[in-house]
Amino acid sequence: MMYTLKPMTDRVKRVRERYRSTTPKLCTARLKIVTEFYQENTQLTGILKRAKNFRILCEKLPIHINEDELIVGSQATTYRGSSLNPEFGGIAWFRRDWENGTLLNRPTDNYLIDQEDIDYVLSVVDFWEKENNSAKLSEYVPEGYLKSVGNGVTAFGEKICIMPIGHFCSNYDKVIRRGFGTIRDEARFKMASIEGRLYGEDAAKYTFYRSVVIVSESMITLSKRYAAACMDMARIENDPVRRKELKKMADSLDWIMEKPCRNFHDAVQCLYLYHIGMCLDGQQHGISFGRVDQYLGDYYKADLASGVMTPEEGQEILDLFYLKVAEMNKMGPSTSARGVSGYTSGMLMTLGGVDKNGNDATNDVTYMMLQSAGRLVLHDPPQALRIHRGTPDALWEAAIATTMIAGGVPTFEYDEIIIPGLQGRGLSLESARNYCLIGCVEPAGCGDHWSMCGASGWEGYWNMANCFLQAINNGYNPFPNPDGSAPRQTGLPTGYLYEMESFDQVLEAVRRQMRFFVDWQVSMTNIQEYITDRELPLPLVSAAMDGCMESGKDVMDGGARYNSTGFPGIAIGNLVDCLAVTKYLVYDRKICTARELYDALMTNWDGKEALRQYILNEAPRYGNANDYNDKYLTWVGDTFAEFVNAAYGPRGRFSAGLFPVAFNVLYGLSTAATPDGRKLGEPLSDGISPMQQMDKNGPTAILASVSRLDQSKYPDGTLLNMKFHPTALSAEDSKQKLKALIETYFDMGGMEMQINVISSEILRDAQKAPDKYKNLVVRVAGFSAYFVELVPGSQEDLIRRTELSI
Repeated sequence: MMYTLKPMTDRVKRVRERYRSTTPKLCTARLKIVTEFYQENTQLTGILKRAKNFRILCEKLPIHINEDELIVGSQATTYRGSSLNPEFGGIAWFRRDWENGTLLNRPTDNYLIDQEDIDYVLSVVDFWEKENNSAKLSEYVPEGYLKSVGNGVTAFGEKICIMPIGHFCSNYDKVIRRGFGTIRDEARFKMASIEGRLYGEDAAKYTFYRSVVIVSESMITLSKRYAAACMDMARIENDPVRRKELKKMADSLDWIMEKPCRNFHDAVQCLYLYHIGMCLDGQQHGISFGRVDQYLGDYYKADLASGVMTPEEGQEILDLFYLKVAEMNKMGPSTSARGVSGYTSGMLMTLGGVDKNGNDATNDVTYMMLQSAGRLVLHDPPQALRIHRGTPDALWEAAIATTMIAGGVPTFEYDEIIIPGLQGRGLSLESARNYCLIGCVEPAGCGDHWSMCGASGWEGYWNMANCFLQAINNGYNPFPNPDGSAPRQTGLPTGYLYEMESFDQVLEAVRRQMRFFVDWQVSMTNIQEYITDRELPLPLVSAAMDGCMESGKDVMDGGARYNSTGFPGIAIGNLVDCLAVTKYLVYDRKICTARELYDALMTNWDGKEALRQYILNEAPRYGNANDYNDKYLTWVGDTFAEFVNAAYGPRGRFSAGLFPVAFNVLYGLSTAATPDGRKLGEPLSDGISPMQQMDKNGPTAILASVSRLDQSKYPDGTLLNMKFHPTALSAEDSKQKLKALIETYFDMGGMEMQINVISSEILRDAQKAPDKYKNLVVRVAGFSAYFVELVPGSQEDLIRRTELSI
């Protein structure tokens, strides 16, 4: 039977239309509450300060409930409202954007802002410039690193950690099944067991448990405030159907958070409100929901069996939950939209896979999640489908149909590679089988693993292309300094390309620079974590995370059962081709001298267009099942993973990853010309995919090339993008062929694949007529977005990807 999408209810249609027709708006309610608290509580520090800060938010943040809602909660006071989190990187960017005219005239991701809110934010900028975490961290930047600022490989500047840590999954299942009342009582018991005899580290543990009590009671307070608001609305509601709904919502909200959830509606509401709580605490940056179908499946089944809910009612609740996630967003600097545009927040959901015993875990909610994604076609939440050898054919069919409709949602992740990889990083078999995907594509334990998959945030991404340029330019970044000053030596003095008599010398120079810049990336990340642990601990996350209550430590202090730190590299496709093309041109075929190639790069191919065209059209390229290039994928992949996976921080080991979000476009803007024919400022390669339009032999050749990478060495995840023309998947058997292609890749050692089914012609037309295509969702890299809401650079990057046939 062919997979079909069921119709949306009228309510869901109304809410979706409101979502698509509403421009996000800045809300300053959170900022005002947090500013007042910080100004009045200068005596407080650390985890107790953060717990009390959260309590005052839960007590004072104005409550609003929108028409048609069955699931409630917001971090703002307006629909699609965005709050500001000044504790992390300050809000000086707000003043810069106001002064340079981009605050209300952004290239994308626009926000409505009332003038009184602009005035208020500007009035507290200076206070937060001294109080924010980034300002404090900047005092700890080593002098040695200051010499390397602007190297183009690491993104850390003089001011670091401008964003929250993010990229984790707390234990939603524990909150749903136990409630914060039980967690609070456990913390009180542990406090009582050591009170009056605080030896050794007991004072720190006592303070931790005290903070857990505070945040637990705060979540209960927040939920009961929503319950009271629902009852207030019910008293004046004239429609008896809506009045009954509001009373039911009030009953649910009065119960959940403190007590175990009783039914499907309770569980969905609890899941969402706990997520809102973590975002209110300031962490809306890649917080991922984990295995949603596993949290909700048994509640749904029980409600159907008891007759308290119909399948249609359950699907509507899930649809409305998805729309609540979609309305969430976070406002940042106008410049940040160049890296990740489209209002995305990386709030990834995982479905499918195996259970703790290794059996297929598919349930009714798994299919319902695909229905929500396929029917609603939203930019958020993204979804990742775990695939294993026993994945049901019906789930394959539903997932492939959905990904063709919903712009690359879900992505496909392979249990047989990921589970052993996580075991190799210390997770038990049971925990590894329970993994989820974080942020973009990063595997991690679900509710027991402080994975920090994106490292410190924006600065966590490491540019391989610039590593090559440093290696052949004696440690100088050839990209022109914005102020016109002379370049500085920011890397190791490894010599110039024209001095290297053999290709082995090139490889050694690259290896040395990789080691140097990996060490600095690790060092800066560890410094960031050293201060953030003290300034911005996370008691609300820690209250539910397995291991923290047992250890008496916050997640930032290593309290979780498992710990790691992500280290994502970008532009591996460029580095592979830089090595292979340099060897081909200079050392093997003697098509040009090392000096000629070097000069062409330093002058951005000026006067050397013929050589550049030869490289683009004649030189061997990665992605075409060509051993000449592909062997360097193995070399680069093994070398990078060797250095990263051996590094460690205050909580545990670093984990190598290869995914760009959309930083291949942003970092490309500040990367000079490279030997693969790329010009200064052009996008870098995407994930582990070949450079755009350089894969010319079809999808099986791409997979043969990519499979030369040992992905078991990349526990932080890899990303492979594939773009198919719609006509390539129009035949009756095309979906089966696509399934076979994905399975073939996974059998070859692949970890992840994501698919766009779209033509460049349609994307070009969308650029010209955005209103006609306002609901067109595409998979960018680690996230999906409405195509017309992307910056032009990201749009062009998508258009230039090779259209494949199958």
